[in-house]
Amino acid sequence: MRDESPPSVRPPVALGCTAVLAALVLLILVALAGIAFLESGANTGKVILDPAEAYARGSVEFVGKEHLYLVRLTDGTFLALSDLDAANRANLQRRCRVSPVPVSDPWLPQLLERLGGRMSAGAAGSTLVFREDCNQAVYDVTGLRLDADAPNLDRYPVSISETGLVGVDVSKRSCTARAGAQLFAAIPCK
Repeated sequence: MRDESPPSVRPPVALGCTAVLAALVLLILVALAGIAFLESGANTGKVILDPAEAYARGSVEFVGKEHLYLVRLTDGTFLALSDLDAANRANLQRRCRVSPVPVSDPWLPQLLERLGGRMSAGAAGSTLVFREDCNQAVYDVTGLRLDADAPNLDRYPVSISETGLVGVDVSKRSCTARAGAQLFAAIPCK
């Protein structure tokens, strides 16, 4: 007697190979998209900006989406300053942000004359000051509080990538205040 069982049904080999190949390609595309996402700074707190040479020495640029000012001092050093000072960070009902005092502001010469002696060495020669209009707090271009011995503007670490791009890590905020002769004494961030 012959075995009369039905022949086993197997899908064609080409169909199985095509499915495995498609799954492999999809996996590679997902991995590449994940790497691109992480490299972009998304979800890591790292903001990638323009190449360092795009920022002139002595310049200040507002990065609105991140609520910070990127400052390039005359010596070439970069600073990233929060546009929200400590008093407004603590007050959830009112959020007055700092902004540069325009050169055309008639009070600017008086501010510079009255507070210029309290500026940091990094702000030497600069006529740019930031002011917060709710409490009238005044800061120099390095974020140093000029009108009172109170917290300075918060800072974020700045780095330059291998390709020359400026990066700011907004997940790591450092807080300082004037303490006697020490202009940027570390204090706890609130």
